[in-house]
Amino acid sequence: MQQRHTTQYQICGLILESNIPLTELRQAPGSQPNCSFLLQSTRDYQLLATDWFHHWRGADGGEPWLSFGKLEGYYLLRFPELADFMISLDGNSIRCFPEPDIPLDTIRHLLIDQVVPLLLSQIGTIALHASAVVLDEGAVAFLGKTGLGKSSLTASLCNRGFRLLTDDCLPLKKQGEQLIAIPSYRGVRLWPEMVSAVFHETPTLAPLAHYTDKQRVIPINGHLEFCADPIQLKRVYVLAPPDETDTQQIRITPLTKREALMELVNQTFRLDINDRTKLSNEFHWLAWAADLPIYYRLAFPRDLDLLPALLEAILAHAKVD
Repeated sequence: MQQRHTTQYQICGLILESNIPLTELRQAPGSQPNCSFLLQSTRDYQLLATDWFHHWRGADGGEPWLSFGKLEGYYLLRFPELADFMISLDGNSIRCFPEPDIPLDTIRHLLIDQVVPLLLSQIGTIALHASAVVLDEGAVAFLGKTGLGKSSLTASLCNRGFRLLTDDCLPLKKQGEQLIAIPSYRGVRLWPEMVSAVFHETPTLAPLAHYTDKQRVIPINGHLEFCADPIQLKRVYVLAPPDETDTQQIRITPLTKREALMELVNQTFRLDINDRTKLSNEFHWLAWAADLPIYYRLAFPRDLDLLPALLEAILAHAKVD
């Protein structure tokens, strides 16, 4: 399974060198890599159950779908029955040890959509669990938990001709008194029913992973024009859960600094929840960011017939400074 040839790719402001093709990413030939990815077949480590320091579980609180451990020189991320990923403490390397017969589609998905966002936190980059699109006014992001509609709103705006910045992971940097949004990669992940609801013509699709029906929309044939350059973040819309939404009303209301800070803290990718120095630095950074007047709560009915009205409300609101 391991390949010797390596290629450089762009993702989230990084140059990632990989020993397998990462077809979702743009190549960056000749670039100096920030991090290397190595797919391996033989595990050379042991980890006991007592070595885990954190787990991510589903909404039902059942078995972990991702466990965090620490070995000498590495963090270990275990996706049960799928693969182990090891991130070096300096963030310069990622190693992957898949379970037998796991498709490469699944490995690439776990790497670029789960592991890289966590690696960003290790090297000091703030990355939000958010999708974003570039409007005439600048970047607009949708922030919130999985399943609230971030990708669907972003894809819907892209279908209207606006450029994609990221789906699900939004790296940020400070530039003076502005927040700058960093592009991740081309592609949006959608459930099949949302693909038909969002796009007038069926876009080119690729499998995401063998364990899900979600599909990756490929940015060709006029779909999902991509913005490859960093751009100022002008609006952040925090998506309200359906139970906070009036049946037929679209509401956009400003957040207080405290509310914005709580949302940012809750929706930031974080590798080591026990690293007090990193946590302190992150909190001070987020406190500065929360002071910007760009955060709003977006409450809307989950009714596809009202999607055009929702998009118009977002576009109209984003034009007001």
